[in-house]
Amino acid sequence: MALSGSRVALYSGNGQGKTCISRLFRAAEPGTGNLPIRIINYDSKSGNFSFTVKQPGADDKSLSVSMSFDGTQSVNNGTGCIFHVFNSDYVHDNLVASHYSPSDDSFSGYIIGKENIDVSLKRERLNNLLQQGQQKRAAIDQAVDRARGELADLNLTRIRNYKELTTENILLLDVEPYDYDAILSEFRALNDLPENVPTLAGISFDIDSIDFDSIETLLKASFSRDEFTEEFIKEVSPKRSFIETGLDLLDGDICPFCGRRFDDEVRTLIRSYDVYVQGQEAKVADAIESHITALESLKVSYRAFDVSYQDRRNWLFRLKPAFPGLFEEELPSIPTPTDFDIVVNGVIELLNEKAGDISAACGCGAVEKLREQISSITDAISSANSALSALDQSVSGSTRALTISKQKLCVEMSKKVRSDCDSLIEERAAISEEYAKLLEEIKADEDRGRRLKRDAVAETLSRLIHSVFGNKYTFDPELFTVQLDNKVLGTDAEGVMSDGEKSVLAFCHYIASTWSLLDLEEDSAKLFFVIDDPISSLDYHYVYSVAQIIKELGSTFSLSPVRLLLMTHNTAFFNLLARNNIVGKCFTLHSGVIESCKSSYLAPYSEHLKDLYEVARGESQPTHTTGNSIRQVIETLWRFDYPAATSLGNYLETPGCSDLCNCEYVYTMCQDLSHGATPFDREQPPDDEAVKRACVTVLNHIYERYPGQLIALGIDYDLDS
Repeated sequence: MALSGSRVALYSGNGQGKTCISRLFRAAEPGTGNLPIRIINYDSKSGNFSFTVKQPGADDKSLSVSMSFDGTQSVNNGTGCIFHVFNSDYVHDNLVASHYSPSDDSFSGYIIGKENIDVSLKRERLNNLLQQGQQKRAAIDQAVDRARGELADLNLTRIRNYKELTTENILLLDVEPYDYDAILSEFRALNDLPENVPTLAGISFDIDSIDFDSIETLLKASFSRDEFTEEFIKEVSPKRSFIETGLDLLDGDICPFCGRRFDDEVRTLIRSYDVYVQGQEAKVADAIESHITALESLKVSYRAFDVSYQDRRNWLFRLKPAFPGLFEEELPSIPTPTDFDIVVNGVIELLNEKAGDISAACGCGAVEKLREQISSITDAISSANSALSALDQSVSGSTRALTISKQKLCVEMSKKVRSDCDSLIEERAAISEEYAKLLEEIKADEDRGRRLKRDAVAETLSRLIHSVFGNKYTFDPELFTVQLDNKVLGTDAEGVMSDGEKSVLAFCHYIASTWSLLDLEEDSAKLFFVIDDPISSLDYHYVYSVAQIIKELGSTFSLSPVRLLLMTHNTAFFNLLARNNIVGKCFTLHSGVIESCKSSYLAPYSEHLKDLYEVARGESQPTHTTGNSIRQVIETLWRFDYPAATSLGNYLETPGCSDLCNCEYVYTMCQDLSHGATPFDREQPPDDEAVKRACVTVLNHIYERYPGQLIALGIDYDLDS
């Protein structure tokens, strides 16, 4: 397609491709959907369309549209133009579907005015801040990823607190003290707990065999000694137990050990033994010996107790890291077996001294010291059992403790990341604050010169409807609806308005909707209007209104120049556009060929002559419009040549039309085959050759009488009569 000028009118008859062209342009308009598949010829597998905008001193810019028979389409608009197309598809999509009740649903957003403050430098700064903020965010993201990776290595990915360890949540946290390393040690200790930990509580040290009160009484008392010689006591004392056992076994005058019969000397000695054993001194010695034996046994018991106590101390040391909240210190200290023996031996020494002289009263300091030490040990055992009982309970609940430790570890990691990223977060927050402030400034600057697209559309639509319909129909910008006598029509508009009124309403809607394509008011310079047959079903009053709306496009959208491609099959409308300089260039489209009009407007029958010429030459087959073309041409000649004739028949009977009357099909086609009738409406329709002869006859008639008409159209007439 080669068209020159920014305001172009293109005349073309029906079926020449106007609608197809408008649809190809509409494919470049955002949000208009796919092309119909039947836009491709039946005998083709694909189709291509190209439209090039040429400007002096600049590179060509093109719109290309391609489509395959399978429905795949490609649209590439490199023209920089904003195409806005009016055709039957626009009317159907925007008004027919809504029963001619306009909707403001698609008119959202703002139009930034030309007077708007230049915010380019601020937007550049805004972009820099955005990049800086993104860099800070990326650094925080990396820290979070590292932390999550470390926790994942500990198999904590199923913990809820792990899933909550995200950058978004970290940014919401306050800085808090954390002890991640300690919790990590606790976790590892719990995780590494042995499977069979013994019960540790219940430790004890038995001291019931020691009668401290008896020992003290024994030591303090002064006992009288029996009247035996020292030699006798020295001899008997070491053998006292043996003698007591022998006396218990004595029965009669025979020795229970050797079987010897006792003599007087022996009986005297035995009586002396018995008196000694039954005496106080022997009893004291026996008591002392019993206490010493108990104390020696106590030392042995303590050594066993110490081994058990130290074993539990070792278990505590081993398990303590897993339960740090339970134990701030170790188990209480107890005396070593050696130290304990020293204290016990002190009491034993006192008892041995007492045994040497039962009449002497002894001090009890060593006994009191042993009492104090055992009391200290008892307290230590109580404290240790309390701690070990808690430890036993914790070990039994170690599974729960491990779960809690995992949760705490994730929480502490979040605190750690928040603390580690504190400077990054503060810097990002400062950037975000500056960004938000600058964005508000830009928004305030832009708001000074912007308006809602919906308001712009409504204002223009209201003005256009008033200019076309006067006070008959009005448009309420607030309700966004057409009114008749102040009554809202809504979807009733389809039944109330005539076809012509609905057509002009659709065109007004099209013009007003142009604002929805603009984000910046200065973008209006990119507008390219493509309009296909805007006056269908319109009487001439509305035709003038449409022409006036088109003429005022420049002032409506502050355009200079206006880019316009208007296509029509109505010669009167075409001429109206040309005569009133609404368009700058006029062209015709016929059989795929675009030609520039040689005059400023078209004679109504010029295109019909071209149709007849092509049929006469056999370049095209007769169609349902051929009869109408014959009638149009002859009626034009009638009005010019013999306007006194009262009818077309009377005109054909004039002498100058005898050649037309001699062709039987000329009058028949004027009467029966014009105005859209087809050859098949007759019982015996004329064949193509008969139609061709009629076309030849008409062309011969014009050639003989008005050859300039053919010359003006560039028809090189050389047909046989």
